[in-house]
Amino acid sequence: MNETFLCTANDLAIGYGKTPLLSGIALGVQPGQILTLIGPNGAGKSTLLRTLAGQLDPMGGAVLLDEKNLSDYTGTQRAQKLALMAPHSRRMELTTCFDFAAAGRYPYTGRLGILSAEDKRQAHSALERVGAAHLADRDFNRISDGQRQRVLLARALCQQPQVILLDEPTSFLDIKGKIELLTILKELAHGEHLAVVLSLHELELAQKIADTVVCVSPAGVSGVLTPDAAFAPENIRALYGLTEEQYAALYGAPEPPKPEANPAGPQFEHYVRSGQKLLRCGYTTGTCAALGAAGAARLLLTGHAPETVALRTPKGIVVEVAPIFCRKTDTGAECAIRKDGGDDVDVTTGLPVIASVVLEPDAPGVRIFGGEGVGRVTKPGLDQPVGEAAINHVPRQMIAEALEREAENAAYTGGFAVTISIEGGAETAKRTFNPHIGVEGGLSILGTSGIVEPMSQQAILDTIQLEMNQAALRAKNTDGPRRLVLAPGNYGLDYLASALPQFERFPVVKTSNFIGDTLDMAAAANFEEALLVGHIGKLVKLAAGVMNTHSHTADGRAEVFCAHAALCGASREVCATLMDAATTDACLDILDGANLRTPVLKSILAAIQLHLDRRAGGGFRVGAVLFSNQHGPLGETETAKELMTEWKM
Repeated sequence: MNETFLCTANDLAIGYGKTPLLSGIALGVQPGQILTLIGPNGAGKSTLLRTLAGQLDPMGGAVLLDEKNLSDYTGTQRAQKLALMAPHSRRMELTTCFDFAAAGRYPYTGRLGILSAEDKRQAHSALERVGAAHLADRDFNRISDGQRQRVLLARALCQQPQVILLDEPTSFLDIKGKIELLTILKELAHGEHLAVVLSLHELELAQKIADTVVCVSPAGVSGVLTPDAAFAPENIRALYGLTEEQYAALYGAPEPPKPEANPAGPQFEHYVRSGQKLLRCGYTTGTCAALGAAGAARLLLTGHAPETVALRTPKGIVVEVAPIFCRKTDTGAECAIRKDGGDDVDVTTGLPVIASVVLEPDAPGVRIFGGEGVGRVTKPGLDQPVGEAAINHVPRQMIAEALEREAENAAYTGGFAVTISIEGGAETAKRTFNPHIGVEGGLSILGTSGIVEPMSQQAILDTIQLEMNQAALRAKNTDGPRRLVLAPGNYGLDYLASALPQFERFPVVKTSNFIGDTLDMAAAANFEEALLVGHIGKLVKLAAGVMNTHSHTADGRAEVFCAHAALCGASREVCATLMDAATTDACLDILDGANLRTPVLKSILAAIQLHLDRRAGGGFRVGAVLFSNQHGPLGETETAKELMTEWKM
């Protein structure tokens, strides 16, 4: 091979922790060449770029820079040859664009960081090369996204690198800004002989700019491909998991536009691994609300409806989607974003979240209201006060930041009033926990990350925490010990109402399968006594120390019965029959036939108490009450008996 590669990866393995995310990576980029990384979000493009830049250590193989191992360079030496331009979201106080760009001269300024005349000349030259010289004295926080990307690129060029790496440099830019930035990169590569490696998720733009392509997917990393091979229909379908119909809808012959219609196929591609499967993430109603607010504000401030809107979620993942519609109204503008739950489809997936925005030039700031389909808080202890729209503080912050960003880009100094509505939200809310926790009339907009991760436990845990907060408020206003009743589900609540109605006067929290997490929350809320009331089908797992009773986590019901029956003298035949039983009620029938129900349940209850005490860690007293729909009451642990006696008194 006669090619001289400035940056090379040899049998490279990348990732975090102990297990590589991707391995066997081989690529190289030459001077004057643009190597483009494409593939779904979350597949590892950013991780690969950070490893090539030396920010992450390889988990195997090596990165060569100018035919020398990257690890052999000092930080300063590496920065003089290679620059990484990553997305920027942090605000810089009192920083001009010149100051920001000149920070790229740090490899040359020495320990004191004082700019020489040559350093200043290089900073001005870099701004000139990217068409941003006129921004030198402007506040970096008061320029548009497109201008900010140019200044970021100027800072990278101030390092005078031979190789420049860029992580999704077109994020947040409109189509004009994307084209302008990529044109500059093309001139730098082909005109000034830089080696450029960048990741892009706009395939049309990637196809126009790329000299070579590497495809990154959760299944692995391709070799270096020609653009013709990389963008062949069969490769793109395989890379993004598109059906032929989805591919044809996106890249086939254009059809007349249909009003208020989303493009076919998923608009957001970010994956998490669950066992041996890759599951596509979605985005929350809060993210939808913030995206919609940004789209409506952009229409009002620029006069143009955006083709896509984007934001960086609190989790750090960029979501960019096409609105269902974005249009002016009598008082302002409204923009709708369809909720996408990814592979964790829930009752809200597919609902349009609509943000209606009105400009308030004389009232700086952002006022947020809940419209049709958004619930109202009716009980204390939730994130928002009683009477307010059930939009938690993190989504409110996301909405406010999205609007402030649009205002900065348009040099608008006034304020906004935004009303969030969810089409179909009132009817859908009837199928959620909302009425139980004190949100009525619609859905709540919760979440702390902006991203829906498939099989995520966080949404349920958030709901349990809300109930725990409300229970703590109730307990605070009572005399005596702070007492709490826990029930895994409706069976437990029904049994409590029919068999133990005297205990319904105490705060009740529904734990779902997360018994251990709920006990932790009870301890943090300073409860002193707790009574767990549940069906034996769930609570028998506690005897084995299983504190998440979902069948995906663990089962072991038959094994628990078998082990305790053996301890109580059951024959091998009885134990074998227990192991073959399909339900806990069937296990009880088998024990009845062997006259072992009483001793076995006593043994199981003792084991349950042992594990409850271990989880409580001495922070409070907790006991369990077991029942069966078929067999009725089954008994209580010793601590439960004590608590029930004291509570009755």
